[in-house]
Amino acid sequence: MTLVDFNDVVLPGNDVSDIVFKGDTCKRSEKTIGPGLKSANNKIIVCNGGVLRSKDDKYFWIEFSKKKYSPAKDDVVVGIVAAKTSEMYKVDIGASELATLPYLAFTNATKKNRPEIKVGNVVAAKVKVATPFMESEISCVEYANRIILGQLENGFLFNVSLNYALRLRKSSSKLLYHLGQMVPYEIVIGVNGKIWINSASIRTTIAIGNAVMKAEHLEEEDIPQLVKNFNKSLNV
Repeated sequence: MTLVDFNDVVLPGNDVSDIVFKGDTCKRSEKTIGPGLKSANNKIIVCNGGVLRSKDDKYFWIEFSKKKYSPAKDDVVVGIVAAKTSEMYKVDIGASELATLPYLAFTNATKKNRPEIKVGNVVAAKVKVATPFMESEISCVEYANRIILGQLENGFLFNVSLNYALRLRKSSSKLLYHLGQMVPYEIVIGVNGKIWINSASIRTTIAIGNAVMKAEHLEEEDIPQLVKNFNKSLNV
């Protein structure tokens, strides 16, 4: 993991497009921005002060002290239902305010056919409305990709850093690929740093979760050994 070219502290409002894209407009789709950065009018703008970091010249984010997730429109998040009202659920997604999840914001939901979700249940959702200093609105209406939205039953829920969640969400994650070659499992990685995993047995589910958490602080070259240890643990 290396610092970007100028190795500088950046401030909110700074335009870092030239550093991220380096004039190569043909490969903009291969660039991924993470926490502390936002895309606006074809520019990459800093929204949280800190150090601009990069990995493999593909992933860019701001490294800064942050304990709370800041919702952004279209983020996929994992949360815990904290309360219910007459019209909606209140969901803890790790932000400063609980997010609202209307009863009708589920695939095929109607006024007569509401989802049966209880306080304490886990859901995967997409941020529909994100307004600073106010409750965000999330939705569990599924859209055209492989991400599971709605209630996540059983499984194992845990937290990781926002930067690590971003890295894991990339389809090129070697760790998730190799784990999947050994055992079938389901995983939902929230941009908010919450991860849900489920497999055929509790033992395997916990083993996968432990491997994912351990990998957060490992270098890329250490992943193969972690995978070998995971495989051994399944055969004990």
